[in-house]
Amino acid sequence: MERKRFASPGDLRADQRGITGLETAIVLIAFVVVASVFAFAVLSTGLLSSEKSKETVLGGLEETSSTISVRGSVIGDSNTAKTFIDTVKFTLSSAAQASDTVDLSTTGVVVTYLDQDQAINCENPQSFDGDADTAECSWSTSWVIGSGDLVDPGEQVDMTVTLTNLSPLLPKSREFTIQVKPNKGAVVIVNRTTPPELKAIMELN
Repeated sequence: MERKRFASPGDLRADQRGITGLETAIVLIAFVVVASVFAFAVLSTGLLSSEKSKETVLGGLEETSSTISVRGSVIGDSNTAKTFIDTVKFTLSSAAQASDTVDLSTTGVVVTYLDQDQAINCENPQSFDGDADTAECSWSTSWVIGSGDLVDPGEQVDMTVTLTNLSPLLPKSREFTIQVKPNKGAVVIVNRTTPPELKAIMELN
């Protein structure tokens, strides 16, 4: 009569070692795959960040090389009754570090007026509709050094912003801001407060 053979403890341990080894191999392979995917993601992110940093630096250099700034005083002219500001005038010139031109043509720049009551883009040329309820302003340029629409390094241009059709008009003791925003280059911000007593012509601080 044939005797049944039962697995010995040694056989069980051998089987267990075989299963454990297979599971270890699977876990190791999974770990390698996950690590590879993670490393690829990190490298891709690093390359993308480097590219964005490069674009940021180049953009900053471009803005720096084509920058204008206010030169001298900001002058305000009042109306005949000396109750409101009619025009604001200031001189723009290339900044000391500028090497490129700045476009001050009607399509190359946006001039915006802001105060506590309104924020509007000014027109050039002036084309007010005559409606007192519609806030409007305009701007124009007159060259001091140079000519044309482009401000080259070393050139200067006077800008006049006409405010006679604001709603409400610009009175005394009122803070206001004029922004000159070229298509390329930094924004020029003129922030002033009108004095408590208006004069025919005055320097605005």
